[in-house]
Amino acid sequence: MKTEKSTDASSPAGQSPAAWQPSATFRPPMVVTPTFGAPKPAAAAQKGETAAALLARLRRLHADGRVVIDVDLKRLTHMDSPVAFEAEINRWIYGLVLLTTALWYVLGYKFGLGTAAISLALYLSLGKMNVRRRIERRVRSKAMDDEAHWRELWSFGGVTLREVVDGGRCCAAPADSWMEFVRQLSAG
Repeated sequence: MKTEKSTDASSPAGQSPAAWQPSATFRPPMVVTPTFGAPKPAAAAQKGETAAALLARLRRLHADGRVVIDVDLKRLTHMDSPVAFEAEINRWIYGLVLLTTALWYVLGYKFGLGTAAISLALYLSLGKMNVRRRIERRVRSKAMDDEAHWRELWSFGGVTLREVVDGGRCCAAPADSWMEFVRQLSAG
């Protein structure tokens, strides 16, 4: 007499439901996906140009006034930015807080509150303008002179290359390819 095994539609044929279920220690394989993509060096190698040559061409285009480098101050003053230093921002805040505290202590709370309002206005106008100017200078000098710094800055974001003439095309970091942007400007 033959006995047939009952099989469930969801279980593998010939096995009992308890045999094919994973144990408590089973974990699915972990899949890691990168949050951002670094520029591919192979893109420059396809055309026979190196990234250093394209960066030198970008410096010439910027010096000639054909390309403007726009910076996003909020993004580039972030703690992890390759061109920002926290001391630059804190220098203004500490100095103004020290001045406000000293006048509050020496001349009283009325002068202290007045100094606090003036200090806030100074920081929001002159302080942020000074920080922006220094970051723009650092992008132009430090990052554009060294390919590794430029790649690090481009993959971080906060920089936009903008063509001055011929329609004003833009290339924003890190989504767009700065190498292709420089090639198109050089060809056209």
